[in-house]
Amino acid sequence: MHITEIKNTLAKLQKGYDEKNPQNASALMAEIFSKRHDLLTLGTSSSEVCLGRADVEKLIHDDWDGGWGDFKIDIDGAKIEADSDVAWFFANCTVKYSFKDTDDAEYKSYFRFIKEIADKHDTTPKQRLAFLNWALGVHFHERKPGKREHLWPSEFSGMLIKENDEWKIATLHFTIAKSNYPDERFEEFDADYREGHISTKNKILAHNGNKADVNLLKQLEEEAEIGDLHFDQEQTLVFDAGQFVWLIALGTEKKNISEDEVFDNSLQEIAKLFDTDLPPGDKLFQAKRSIAYALKETASGEIFTHPIRLTAVVEKIESGYKFRHKHFSYPFYWIFEGKLDGSKV
Repeated sequence: MHITEIKNTLAKLQKGYDEKNPQNASALMAEIFSKRHDLLTLGTSSSEVCLGRADVEKLIHDDWDGGWGDFKIDIDGAKIEADSDVAWFFANCTVKYSFKDTDDAEYKSYFRFIKEIADKHDTTPKQRLAFLNWALGVHFHERKPGKREHLWPSEFSGMLIKENDEWKIATLHFTIAKSNYPDERFEEFDADYREGHISTKNKILAHNGNKADVNLLKQLEEEAEIGDLHFDQEQTLVFDAGQFVWLIALGTEKKNISEDEVFDNSLQEIAKLFDTDLPPGDKLFQAKRSIAYALKETASGEIFTHPIRLTAVVEKIESGYKFRHKHFSYPFYWIFEGKLDGSKV
């Protein structure tokens, strides 16, 4: 019974994203979001850490006001679990982005973008040139004329609380798949990136919510299987729902990858293209993209430190904690037509 009810709640959220009427954001919040508990939502970018009802409503309003692509949830395929008055879900999704032919005005904006990057002095010349090579490589290549639409793979999760016999959303976590490497890496961050992350960290520090227990974070780091994870207690928030808590945490994932490994991975990616059914032009573009990524990533050295975000549902048990649901994601930043493969519409 709870599965059908929760799918109905997700269907109402989907209806809002289909209609994209910003004036309806407040009504949807009142209908399907919790009124008793603190709300939190992670959007796709590192700046979209939404704490509280006003923050979450603004994100939804901005998504519907032309700030995002067309978001579709695979509601039928969603994995849903419930225990007592707490439930959580995970669903695969797509985000449809539309791209069109570039006119002279847009070309001028790209030249300004190139000049802005080239003139920065908080990264090395090698980093700047490698980044511009990558950005131009994924964005500029021969395409069919007119409007082009792509479905980019996405993941979506959340937690719900039962209030007055109705399931209400307490947390949401939106993500878009990464390409060859995560969009954000601390070794190649410029001042603007760093300022944005500092602002987000200060936002969590200023929130009056409880911080995660250090033992919970230690268990999280030990159980994770995605590189060397570190979560700072000050960059966490936990919200108590009795037997369960839901957790938001910002941290880092660190890896050492040699230049030879990066180049070898790129060559392996190119070799696999020969066995695909892609059109020849797409194969050539993906080979060029793989090389551009390799040059961009190696320009910043062999230490790779990526920002990572987590939302989780944690059950309190006699021996400590049991993670019932975990959703890790990397922030998504660059919207370039050629960055992700996706499906062409």
